[in-house]
Amino acid sequence: MKHIYACDSHNHSSCSPDGNQAPREMLARAQDLRLYAWTLTDHCECQQYRERYEERVRLAWKEMEKLEGGSLRVYRGIELGQPMQNLEAAESVTGQFAYDFVIGSLHNLQDKPDFYYMDAAAMDPEELHSLLDDYWQELLDMIAWGGFDSLGHLTYPLRYIQGEHGVRVDMARHTERIDDIFSALVKADKALEVNTSGLRQKLGETMPNLELLRRYRRSGGKLVTLGSDAHCAEDLGGGIDEGMELLKAAGFTEFTIYEKRAPKQLPLE
Repeated sequence: MKHIYACDSHNHSSCSPDGNQAPREMLARAQDLRLYAWTLTDHCECQQYRERYEERVRLAWKEMEKLEGGSLRVYRGIELGQPMQNLEAAESVTGQFAYDFVIGSLHNLQDKPDFYYMDAAAMDPEELHSLLDDYWQELLDMIAWGGFDSLGHLTYPLRYIQGEHGVRVDMARHTERIDDIFSALVKADKALEVNTSGLRQKLGETMPNLELLRRYRRSGGKLVTLGSDAHCAEDLGGGIDEGMELLKAAGFTEFTIYEKRAPKQLPLE
């Protein structure tokens, strides 16, 4: 890694259904990269908690308890998907396990498939805008709830709408709602994630991108986390150096990691 304080705070092991390597293999990769800190954040899709994730969450915690990083700072985290669709599960998980870091994410709207499975090319533009309106509203509801530390991949739907299906979205129509999200994050003292996975995917940009990071900073945002969203050891740390430079371009001088659910600011060096 090019930066002394490079950290990866969003990635998944085989404790997630879509992860490939065991936690110890992800740890070894983080050590090889000489990251300053590494946080493992396996999935918990809250609306499927009882039938699919309850045992996985327990397993992930047990595996994280075994990890020792030596000079590498190792933190225990989780990505809570759709917490507003099963608040009981979300609050049970975060109350039961002493995580260092909790990502709040939204992969699908209530009673709708993950954006990954949607064929945006077959949708009317107004239908897509309506989906995004509902997406922003659920993010605002999540921030009002407040049971997480950093808001994951803000522009997640664009990974598939624009990246995979090539359907351009006029984001000017959504500026006001996104600004509402930024203001809500600042007021709630929550972080915004710079998810670098889009740099290695068809989307070709971070989630959110530079323009939105600048808007977040102008809204008073100071807390920003960085995550590769890697699902295999090879992708761990991917785009983190680029993400740190992007934050500098947006006017930030520091970024954030979490320890025992408390933010720690580090220089972009």
